[in-house]
Amino acid sequence: MMKSVFNIKCLKCGSKHVVKRGKRKRNFGSVQAYYCKECGRSFVDKTFQHRTYPIRIVFNALNYYNLGYSLDETSKILNKKFKVRTCKTTVYYWIKKFQRFSPISSLRNNFLNYDDVLFTKRFEHENLEYEFMYHKYKLDTFVRGKFPGLADYIVRFEGGCPDVFFEIGERCSQPRFMVDVHVTSKKNLACMLAGFAVLTAKDNRERHNLVEELMVINDKATVACEVPVWYWEKSIDDGVTGHIDILQVRGGNVYILDYKPGASKDKKAVQQLYHYAVALSFRAKIPFDRIMCAWFDEKSYYEFNLAEADATLIKK
Repeated sequence: MMKSVFNIKCLKCGSKHVVKRGKRKRNFGSVQAYYCKECGRSFVDKTFQHRTYPIRIVFNALNYYNLGYSLDETSKILNKKFKVRTCKTTVYYWIKKFQRFSPISSLRNNFLNYDDVLFTKRFEHENLEYEFMYHKYKLDTFVRGKFPGLADYIVRFEGGCPDVFFEIGERCSQPRFMVDVHVTSKKNLACMLAGFAVLTAKDNRERHNLVEELMVINDKATVACEVPVWYWEKSIDDGVTGHIDILQVRGGNVYILDYKPGASKDKKAVQQLYHYAVALSFRAKIPFDRIMCAWFDEKSYYEFNLAEADATLIKK
């Protein structure tokens, strides 16, 4: 069965009725091919049709460069990791061509003095692994002055996480609440970044982590991902726990984002985000009216303000 895709238009007729159809071979791998159900044409997305290297290598080039590695260092890492032969000129070309996917590059010189600008730590909760990451420069520059409680909360996970809460608590995606809130829909940079990250994924299981990785390293607003949260809800015996996919600070507000493939059809996102937000508000001392909640995929982005949410427990 052919799978429809988002944000890809037919190069001939402009139709969005496009599905994935096979791969096209290149010197260093293959690229995704598409088929238009309107005019019957097969094609490769024009953004990548003249590219010799797999988009996964370009994705990693952006990441390494925007972590502070030089063009030459980035090239050497790619060559060793992927068994290819790039040079710093090639990496420079990619940085310029795909600059729209890495807004942080304009600030890159500001954090070259950090030994390791990205902190990572892996947590295991309920037999699932979560890779917590935060960007030190963005936290110091955009978070600590406006939301000191949030900065302290994020940094504390360098020393570990109180796992006991995740052993007894109910996950944020499960609590029995009806949440009434006004949701707005808009196009957002997160959709474009997700679309790029998904192109590099080997399978559906990998795309979630790649979206988070790309946004933490390359986006200006994204500060952290897989942030543990928990709080005690008196109407739920064991409290509530969860992990925030993507945490941003922009426009004077804290944004809690959840990457949801098929976002337009998701029925649990509002409930899940509500509990993430309540937990973060309590833990990091952030007023409700300064927290925005959103879920998104490559095509859609939906958001609401926590202060406007009205939650009611659904009795069994």
